[in-house]
Amino acid sequence: MLTATNTSVRIGTKILLDSVSLELHPGEVLAVIGPNGAGKSTLLRTLSGELSPQSGRLLMNGRPLADWDARQAAKMRGVLPQASALAFRFSVLEVVMMGRSPHRQSRSHADNIAIVWQALALTDTTHLAERIYTTLSGGERQRVQLARVLAQIWEPCDPLHRYLLLDEPTSALDLAHQHAVLAIARRFADANAAGVLAILHDLNLAALYADRIAVLHQGRLVTVGTPGQVLNSELIRQIFNYPVTVGTHPLYPDRPLTIPHLMRTADPAKWEAN
Repeated sequence: MLTATNTSVRIGTKILLDSVSLELHPGEVLAVIGPNGAGKSTLLRTLSGELSPQSGRLLMNGRPLADWDARQAAKMRGVLPQASALAFRFSVLEVVMMGRSPHRQSRSHADNIAIVWQALALTDTTHLAERIYTTLSGGERQRVQLARVLAQIWEPCDPLHRYLLLDEPTSALDLAHQHAVLAIARRFADANAAGVLAILHDLNLAALYADRIAVLHQGRLVTVGTPGQVLNSELIRQIFNYPVTVGTHPLYPDRPLTIPHLMRTADPAKWEAN
């Protein structure tokens, strides 16, 4: 498992995470939702080792996160950030090949190239392989970066588990590719007993693809459970300060469907009447 126990992160006097305890289990997709500024990206950056908490404990596969060698950790945990700045004129093939850096001493160049092509195929970016990365659209870049991260953690690490951390992976994508990316994450979790954590703003995408949903608000973990347990109109109204109706998805009866109310005024006090 990848776990955070009573984890707090502060910058100056501002508390970004307040005693958050959360487990990412092998083989599950865990969606993290919450309003802007809730601490979602801070949680992901802490679990990835980018941020050091002021208190609490972080474990990956039963061992303190900080105790893992950087190369070992990179083979087990891949991170897709919100944005990946890359100013040089690398081809897409070269960008995805960067994901193979932790494996260059243990795998041949031919093996690494073969895995890169598989990752490109999985993310529907093979046709972009020779394109210059900086000429791509935002959605194309997002899918190429996902291919890079998948290439990084492609091989099994038995008996250790792998983890895929995705920070708003659908934000720049059209409808079809939003579902394609989450379907890839779902299949990766199922086929490899890997843990996938995805920060999402679309509650219905979270409901469709996640095994569990964690709700953050003002740096605190409000609740965590199945989509049916978590997504109810009262909780969403309290957390997002917006009224919704929650029903049953017409195609997937075990999944909730969140229907936002029409906004007719900018005054939150009058939203309930709309």
